[in-house]
Amino acid sequence: MLYALSLFVEEKLGRKYVENRAIELSRSYEETTKATPIFFILSPGVDPLKDVESLARKMGFTTDNGKFHNISLGQGQDVVAEKALDDGSRDGHWVVLQNIHLVARWLPQLEKKLEQTAEFAREEFRVFLSAEPAADPEGHCIPQGILESAIKITNEAPTGMYANFHKALDNFDQDTMERCSKENEFKSILFALCYFHAVVAERRKFGPIGWN
Repeated sequence: MLYALSLFVEEKLGRKYVENRAIELSRSYEETTKATPIFFILSPGVDPLKDVESLARKMGFTTDNGKFHNISLGQGQDVVAEKALDDGSRDGHWVVLQNIHLVARWLPQLEKKLEQTAEFAREEFRVFLSAEPAADPEGHCIPQGILESAIKITNEAPTGMYANFHKALDNFDQDTMERCSKENEFKSILFALCYFHAVVAERRKFGPIGWN
């Protein structure tokens, strides 16, 4: 049924509506401001933190230089998060707050904190949030103000050989490919590696049967 629907959408609307290609985080970052955080809706098997850290390094925000704050929220971490927001807004740092759904009672305070810090923050200040989607509407705990002000991004794990292959290949840019002195050989090896990764990722779904 899903395959038939994909074919129907591709035929009527175009192939771009069924391709599962990841959007570069840098493009989404261009739309952010000190008052517009990025909100990641987490999917199983997908970790957006790696993309955030990679982008942060390119722009000079790292843990080593103290300009990148990464807090995984849980019991007692709300105080740490508030301090990171205060310091980050004052000094123009990046702050990542992971799994905010685990501290539902603190989220109204977080909403107010984001409004307060954005008002006086430096232009370089950025906030990245992540949370798992609620299983049902009654379990929804993210304040509406946070959702309305944020750029919402969700990255689902790729399905199918084509999507898995391109997901792996997207980790390498053109500069990486041209950096090797033997460019043709490097591209061939990279293609084979990504193809092998896609095969393994697909076979893993079938458990022991996939390796017979």
